[in-house]
Amino acid sequence: MYAKQLTINKGVDNVLLFEFINQDEKPVNIAGSSFVFRVVNQAGDELLITKDMEILSSALGRVKVVLNTEDTINIMAQPASYSIQRTAGNYVQAAYVDANSQARADCNIVDSILPQFIPSTECTVPDMYGKNNYVGTAPTNWPDWAQTPQPQNSIQMTEFYSSYMPTNGASFTTVKFDLVGYTGTVKVQAAQNYESVWYNVSETREYLSDTTTDYFNIVGFHPLLRLAMNNSIGYGAQGNVVVSDGVVTGITITNAGYNYIAPPSIQILGNGSYAQATCTIGDNGQIAGVTIVNGGSGYVPIQFQGSVAATAIFTNGKIENVQYR
Repeated sequence: MYAKQLTINKGVDNVLLFEFINQDEKPVNIAGSSFVFRVVNQAGDELLITKDMEILSSALGRVKVVLNTEDTINIMAQPASYSIQRTAGNYVQAAYVDANSQARADCNIVDSILPQFIPSTECTVPDMYGKNNYVGTAPTNWPDWAQTPQPQNSIQMTEFYSSYMPTNGASFTTVKFDLVGYTGTVKVQAAQNYESVWYNVSETREYLSDTTTDYFNIVGFHPLLRLAMNNSIGYGAQGNVVVSDGVVTGITITNAGYNYIAPPSIQILGNGSYAQATCTIGDNGQIAGVTIVNGGSGYVPIQFQGSVAATAIFTNGKIENVQYR
């Protein structure tokens, strides 16, 4: 009989048609029989749906079952299995519903094609400092068992993660995020529980000084998701901010940095407001020049900063407003 994998949409009417055939693929006369359609979870230990089927044609072996909103709306979207029970007098049997002559076949319970609005859930994102120095001093000696220590330096590659995203059994999850001057990579990872190993469930996307909104659509049943971000590309640029009458007039580069593949973002921090600057990089991956876009106003020295009125911080941008649903 009908051996195709079924899809059951929650919250709408599902009209499922079946035809019983024999080994020669000829219709089976089902006069005097009654049928019950059953859906069980993938583990086979929970009955999700049970409903009587309607005979359309006894001679042609055709039946149908209609699963309406009340039958499905309170069931979690999930992979499941279905079976059909046939009763004829005192004889009860399970019909073969799988191409391999099995009495159980696969089906997917999915959110309706016309779902109700589901609000997005926000995630937290740590401060992303890219390739950075170790906190404190890099190690200079090693324990006795480290006979051949690896060369040490104070630079480390760092991958950052959003807070966890419980999917609650959903088979389709959208993860949205905003890029602000971001240079680096982004991907989505999944795990079976809070203690298991994380694995990639999306491609890795690379961005170059991008300010935009992007998203991933993740298909499949993954109990936990997270956004994995790595902006450890280019580091070390430093500069002194030049201020005149409270206005930023320039940034003098004191360290051109290393390995930049796109111009880093420049944050100008101080007691004033609105100062903005951009930079360019050369073929050697170092800062080649800085342009003041807006000098701002109010940048005057603060008491505990001595004569420093503003500080320039070169970063590979950030990711914010991570949401999922």
